[in-house]
Amino acid sequence: MGSDNLFKRRQEERKKRKENIKRQKSSKWLIVCEGKKTEPNYFKEAVDVINEEIDYKYKLKVEIVGMGMNTVSLVNSLDKLLSDVDLYKTATIPYEKIFIVFDKDSFRNEAFDKAISICEKRGYIALWSNQAIEFWFLLHFNYIDNKMDRKAYENKINEYFKKAGFKYEYRKNDESIFSKLCKYGSLNEAKKYAKKIHFTHINDKPSDSESCTTVYKFFECIDERLEELK
Repeated sequence: MGSDNLFKRRQEERKKRKENIKRQKSSKWLIVCEGKKTEPNYFKEAVDVINEEIDYKYKLKVEIVGMGMNTVSLVNSLDKLLSDVDLYKTATIPYEKIFIVFDKDSFRNEAFDKAISICEKRGYIALWSNQAIEFWFLLHFNYIDNKMDRKAYENKINEYFKKAGFKYEYRKNDESIFSKLCKYGSLNEAKKYAKKIHFTHINDKPSDSESCTTVYKFFECIDERLEELK
């Protein structure tokens, strides 16, 4: 009888260890951003806000790096980053998800498409926007099914905030833009709109998919993570 109880205890301990490893692994993520301020600020605040709703021991552990590089050079720099930074070399549990955030802007079509292709081959999740991440911000307020030049984004963002009752002048390095967008717009609507628009471009090259973004994929991964913790 004693040996049976010991066997059961060990089984339960192994099960708990496996569950703990699974939870730890899926909470260790890396986000590498093209810019040094706008994108890192946005994702840092997003993670902080989401972590407020998660038990301390299961909080998302997300390293966010602003590289100041563009498209292909950004993606190619990641291997060096992973080998150079001590945090990644000494981690006993590898990062399960690696996201790379970049915009089309005025970069060549070939470079933009190539960067996304490299991400897919290496297992990175490309959070790209054509033309810029501000298009993702706009989707918190409205579904946009027409092409819009990035030069119009800022004024349109201000216009939407004003309609929502908030006088605001958009600035790219705003450290609380995530909270503002969620308060006066809708993250759920943005996810729904972005996914729908991306699906309409499913057979197009990313460089031809103007007014399109895949940032919603990050929040789908968040939703999956929160579902795991229930």
